[in-house]
Amino acid sequence: MQFSELKKKFIYTLKNKKIRLCLAESITGGLLSSELIKIKGASSYIDYSLVTYSNRSKEKILQFKDEIKKYGLVSPQVAEIMVRNVRKFSDSKNLLSISCTGYASKNQDKNCIVGLVYIGIMYNDIIKIYNQKFNERNRAKIIQITAENMIKLSLNFIIEHCKE
Repeated sequence: MQFSELKKKFIYTLKNKKIRLCLAESITGGLLSSELIKIKGASSYIDYSLVTYSNRSKEKILQFKDEIKKYGLVSPQVAEIMVRNVRKFSDSKNLLSISCTGYASKNQDKNCIVGLVYIGIMYNDIIKIYNQKFNERNRAKIIQITAENMIKLSLNFIIEHCKE
């Protein structure tokens, strides 16, 4: 399925199930929210989106303490804290939250694995953290693939866990 069709299906599902969305994006730098907001009517399903790219923003906004030092910046634990804590700003009762953290290119971290991404998805009390390993080496493509996978995984998650 093409990305544009996938976005439309995801948005239709959110609207149809009256689910509000909140995002905490790191590796994607806000690409997912930008793509969703391009489609008219985004305010009917997007509650808010945070780009928490730096460690400091994660610590201050998403209330990390020592988790980054303990688990590493790119880890399932960080994705889980992001997806849990981004919800704290919403009053919505029917809320889907999504987070992402990963490596799009080599950096100073000696444990850096380019293409390693963790995507967190939470609906009500159900949380799933997905470990993705993309073989792509192009930074922009890794970011794009991550945004696409956030939608694919979220759509499947909704179908599985948001039965009405």
